[in-house]
Amino acid sequence: MADAKTSNEHTRLVVLLTVLAIAAAVAAVRFLGGGGMTGGETGSSGLEYTAKNLPPLEIGEGGQQEVARAESAGNPFAFRAPPTATPNLTPPPTAIPRPTLPPRPTPTPRIAYGLDGQPKPPPPPFNRDYIGYLGPQPRLVAAFRKGGKDSSDIEVAIVGDIIDDIFIVRAIRLESVTIGFVGYDVSEDTSVPLSDK
Repeated sequence: MADAKTSNEHTRLVVLLTVLAIAAAVAAVRFLGGGGMTGGETGSSGLEYTAKNLPPLEIGEGGQQEVARAESAGNPFAFRAPPTATPNLTPPPTAIPRPTLPPRPTPTPRIAYGLDGQPKPPPPPFNRDYIGYLGPQPRLVAAFRKGGKDSSDIEVAIVGDIIDDIFIVRAIRLESVTIGFVGYDVSEDTSVPLSDK
């Protein structure tokens, strides 16, 4: 085992020394052959180059090349007036005209029908707030507030009761009451929702 390890190290050392010897020989030939480390003359040494489309180099009186210098605008962090804005040359958008709507037709008065099927004027609006119900499910009693939310006049009615000789309580549900009108068809019945006042 120790012999295999020594043999492996010996092989690595021989390869390393060979690579170093080759690199040293190439460097010596280039350095001693002329041209230093940058290399000797190549086969292109006889060519001449000419620059095209370049201005001629200006040389001053002392034989020195004049260097153009850019002037500084000063402290870049100092406050100065902002540059002028570039004018916007695009024309402003033109407004698209809205289409004209035809005039609304005048609403025709609603025609209600009585029990005999003849037209009648519409029934009056129900003037009470449904504020809840009382009792068990098959026999619910509806509670109404008359005169707005500040009023303390409360009336109760069951299905079939007539209120003010105009309104008939047709159905009582948990969140609404169906109100019919005396002398009017069932199609004129209205639903009154539970008041949130």
